[in-house]
Amino acid sequence: MVKISAVIITYNEEKNISRCIDSVMAIADDIVIIDSYSKDRTKEICLAKGVRFVEHPFRSHIDQKNFAVTQARYDHVLSLDADEYLSPELTQSILRVKETWSVDAYRMNRLSSYGNKWIKHGSWYPDKKIRLWNKKVGVWGGENPHDRIVLKRGTEVVHLQGDILHRAYKDSRETIEKVQRYSEIFAFENAGKKGSSMPKIFTHTAFAFFKSYFIKRGFLDGFEGLMVAKAESNHVFYKYAKLYEVNRRLLLGKRIIVSRTDNLGDVILTLPLLGYLKATMPEVRISFIGKKYTSAVIDKCIHVDQFLDRDELLADPNLLNEVQADSILFIYPDRELAKMAKRSGIRRRVATGHRWFNWLYCNYRIDFSRVRSRLHESQLNFKLLSPFKMYWDFDLREIANFYGLVPPLQNHNGCLSPSHFNLILHPKSKGSAREWDINHYFALARSLSSDKYRIFITGLAAEGELIRKEQPELFNLPHVTDMTGKLNMDELMSFISQADGLVACSTGVLHLAAALGKFSLGIYSPMKPIHPGRWMPIGRHADYIVLNKNCNGCRQSKVCACINEITPEQVQARLESFASVALSKKYAEY
Repeated sequence: MVKISAVIITYNEEKNISRCIDSVMAIADDIVIIDSYSKDRTKEICLAKGVRFVEHPFRSHIDQKNFAVTQARYDHVLSLDADEYLSPELTQSILRVKETWSVDAYRMNRLSSYGNKWIKHGSWYPDKKIRLWNKKVGVWGGENPHDRIVLKRGTEVVHLQGDILHRAYKDSRETIEKVQRYSEIFAFENAGKKGSSMPKIFTHTAFAFFKSYFIKRGFLDGFEGLMVAKAESNHVFYKYAKLYEVNRRLLLGKRIIVSRTDNLGDVILTLPLLGYLKATMPEVRISFIGKKYTSAVIDKCIHVDQFLDRDELLADPNLLNEVQADSILFIYPDRELAKMAKRSGIRRRVATGHRWFNWLYCNYRIDFSRVRSRLHESQLNFKLLSPFKMYWDFDLREIANFYGLVPPLQNHNGCLSPSHFNLILHPKSKGSAREWDINHYFALARSLSSDKYRIFITGLAAEGELIRKEQPELFNLPHVTDMTGKLNMDELMSFISQADGLVACSTGVLHLAAALGKFSLGIYSPMKPIHPGRWMPIGRHADYIVLNKNCNGCRQSKVCACINEITPEQVQARLESFASVALSKKYAEY
């Protein structure tokens, strides 16, 4: 007589495990439970039954079951899941096998239930399984979660009478949960290994239902037969649909270039896209193509692995070849770079379909218009991920969590006051935005108490000279410090990160302050597409002021009457509410 080890894997199986153990007591000389750290009474029940109980981390069904076999004391192994048990007829068949073991593997039918009904037709029965074998000739294999015993070539198999009884699905809710869980495992295990397509999803799903319900006569099981056929087709649908999504995502590859070759504010609003890519695909390497002056900011983003200067690439195309990119995303259309990317053999070149040259050089063209869209600029960037089925549904507050900017640490204690609200005013924009009149900035600064505020004027040296011509009195206020032309980009980032707030029109510096989590107040024109709906600062403490009106009269003018209708008193009111909170926190720390 041979001796048999029964091996059972469990996780939170307090409702099933007792029945499973009891069913093998008559035939097993050794019972071992491999548990992946259950949180219910599974361990307590098993120990009370006197079986061996081994805890082992779960990696996959196949790994766990192969580990379970290694724990068996005897070569002849019976393997069951916790929600399975032996029918009396199968128990008698195994007892006879113990007396006259003649082959190395035995097959048996599995009879599964839906609700309280055993399903004897359809795709579920007879569900033939090899579960009793000599472990020297077979191991667990197949694909997760639908594993199977893989035997050595030429191994003889005998079918046993009787059934493994399987308590499969209690109701429709449990059915849906298992379908989702198992299809997820299938997609993960087969990503990049198996193909999927829309025709395949449709035909396989339709055939799964037809086969179960009609060919295998599932209709004879009544309502439960219909539910089983539908569960079969749902499982097929979701496993191939999820595999399709995962495979599309894998098309992006592990080396991605993101190209944004316009201005600083546009670049900063692109950084959340990079954070999302890293969060979704942690192993991805991201290179960023930008203008040279934006490199100081891009280099401080933890999501960027390499900065590429646009001008240097155009001068030496071999620099692009060295990246060996799988994909390139043109957030900002760039004809020269698109042409270069095609010549370099980058397989996936993604851009908007609304630029004629992208039809020549890019093979993934997205149909959307930035000018007509109601989305914010930071949200529009995510549109370029749509071919890869990377779905996002972030509101603007969530997007602020993906910047990943880490400013350089420099000492500004000689300028910044620990007992005042340190406010940066950045009046100019190099002509990239409609500007609030410099006289308004002067009126605002003059109205802010020197007992409460320290004010710093930032900008380029040329912008400082322009301010001195237009409103020289601004720099004469006792609590105002002229910082124009005195800070490079690293120093400006550091300074903003240690100040308390910033006021500006729609500039890169405003978006930089918002990305660093500072109080950032933008002053905007209501004219589309430069209105705050498209360009507002995005951050935990970002805000804006705009008139509630349609503005088109100054479209051809550099001066916007609407933005200048915003009064210094309105801006001061927004500042005061935030400054009061910030100063109360400072005082509490002291």
